[in-house]
Amino acid sequence: MKRGLVLSGGAAWGLANIGVLRTLEREGFSFDCIAGSSMGAIVAGAFALGISVDLIEDTAARISLLNVASIAHPPFKQGFHGGLLRQKLETILSPVIGHARIVDAKIPFVCVAGKVMRPLSWEKIVFPGFADHFAECIIPYVFPPETRMIDALLASSAIPIVFAPVKIGSDEFVDLVHFGAIPARQLHALHSPDVVIGTDTNPRYGILRRLLPAPWREFIDRGHAEIEADKEACDLVIEPWMPAPMFRFDKANDFIISGQMAAEKRLPELRLILKTCHQMPRDRV
Repeated sequence: MKRGLVLSGGAAWGLANIGVLRTLEREGFSFDCIAGSSMGAIVAGAFALGISVDLIEDTAARISLLNVASIAHPPFKQGFHGGLLRQKLETILSPVIGHARIVDAKIPFVCVAGKVMRPLSWEKIVFPGFADHFAECIIPYVFPPETRMIDALLASSAIPIVFAPVKIGSDEFVDLVHFGAIPARQLHALHSPDVVIGTDTNPRYGILRRLLPAPWREFIDRGHAEIEADKEACDLVIEPWMPAPMFRFDKANDFIISGQMAAEKRLPELRLILKTCHQMPRDRV
């Protein structure tokens, strides 16, 4: 039985994936393929390379709002699409990731991002049709095996507006946000796992959503529909409770503990699925 693991994004909330990994590893669960998006891609990519959970956690502890980015020069080049900040995560991740490529991963790894077909006019988010505009400008992309791991991880976590797009060769990439936050369907398409365990560390907007213009709400709702479709492609989804806002990187340890606790609560189901489940896989993709 082929087992897959999918780790989701969510800025600092994605650090909860480290706690999930710690529990899975402690229980002796192994995986034959792994996928990730945004912060989930960073955690999954490092783990796929064989980097220990302890070292991943130590690396996460060094991330802060002060060292994760700097002001882009100039800010908002190409409008909002150009981003306010430029990522500095490479200085934190390079000592751990090195010059590894995706093909070097010990566990086959799928990293997703949004490929920029043309600059996205984010100011149009208050006008009808913005969700369609996004789909025309930004398309889901899976990085090929020869891609440098560090490049793929930076691209997958380049949150639009916040960060400038990441350039790889002649192409630009951004975080897919809700449109690729749990890349379970991509994992199924590429590696055909029989069982998939996923995480959901994505934000929901609650009351804020109701206060937004209708086109903005449509954009969020269509993204959440993609999240739900990917959750349906999983056999079990672990959803940690988040004790602080999603950009509180100083709360990394709290998020990690939350992920660990969430995985521990699902251990009976995880054991059943990963140790004793021999059912034929159903068609989810």
